[in-house]
Amino acid sequence: MIRQVELTGSPYTMGLQHGQQLAAEVAHLAHERFELAQSFAAQHGVDVDRQQCIELAGRHLDIHRRQLPHVVEEWQGIADGAQLPLEDIFFANALTDFQDVLWQSAGAEVHGCTSFLVNSDATDHGSPLIGQTWDMHASAEQVVTVFRRFPDRGPRSLVVSTAGCLTLIGVNEHGLAVGNNNLRPTDARAGIIYLALLHEALAQSEWQPALDAITADGRASGHNYLVAHEQGLVADIETTATRHDIQLVKEGWFVHTNHYLCDELQALEDPDQDQRSTRFRLNQLQQRLATVDEPLGPELLRQLLSDHEGEQLSVCRHGEGREVRSCAFVVADPARRSVWARLGPPCQGELEEYSLELTG
Repeated sequence: MIRQVELTGSPYTMGLQHGQQLAAEVAHLAHERFELAQSFAAQHGVDVDRQQCIELAGRHLDIHRRQLPHVVEEWQGIADGAQLPLEDIFFANALTDFQDVLWQSAGAEVHGCTSFLVNSDATDHGSPLIGQTWDMHASAEQVVTVFRRFPDRGPRSLVVSTAGCLTLIGVNEHGLAVGNNNLRPTDARAGIIYLALLHEALAQSEWQPALDAITADGRASGHNYLVAHEQGLVADIETTATRHDIQLVKEGWFVHTNHYLCDELQALEDPDQDQRSTRFRLNQLQQRLATVDEPLGPELLRQLLSDHEGEQLSVCRHGEGREVRSCAFVVADPARRSVWARLGPPCQGELEEYSLELTG
């Protein structure tokens, strides 16, 4: 089972509860991500020290204070609960966006999730599913957490994320689900980070405002976003910092990895990134799904993504330490207000269902 935490009250109070209950895990992730940023930069000829990271965090935070002050209040609560500086918490949330702003990582492989969206006509229960392998540095697996969020304003939600961080994938009480996977554009800048955008989207009660939360001006960098509604609305949204493209999935399934599929946005993609894994994973999962002649459910999706073809390029990844690993596998089910998830690579066992309802 994945560790579960319940949060209630105002943004600051929920953050405080988060930080207090997971103080050691929050500190671990914050330390790891500073180390990862500096190490990764050094590998690609860029000298970045902790102070530069903190200064950049401050510039981003000023933008968030103006545009999403309630999100900053929650980060401040996490920081106070874990007894860490606010900038440490923010940097842990924003690592992939910061990488894009600090440097263009020439020749670097694009790490990230293999994601999917399935519309109602192709599932085993007649309503949509979204999900992904959750590929990060392997050391993040120990801090993966399920959060049940009961704010004093706005919808209740069920979120899978890492200690100290906001929404990565989740569902809310109004039958909305959101998720994401990484992309690497060339127009990154100081702006609103992707976890804040996901958090804001999941705070909506209707479909269009959820899309608007993601596509609004002011993004720091580019990601691919998965959005689904229980009534059969499913969208894949590719973004750069300044542009976006919405692909409605009106039937069947759709797969996304870590390169742009929209022709217009490809012009803003880092031309030096290593795309061997992302393209291999996309083709591999598309081929596997094309052979399936039965409705898709969480467990069948887990089996399909338990794929090791291509070894280091594969969908299911088994790195250690700071290598790339599928730290979790998650399927969000907006109709059931639940997520199906397991720690570690999808090949290692069946999923558990986590419900939005209080555990008692």
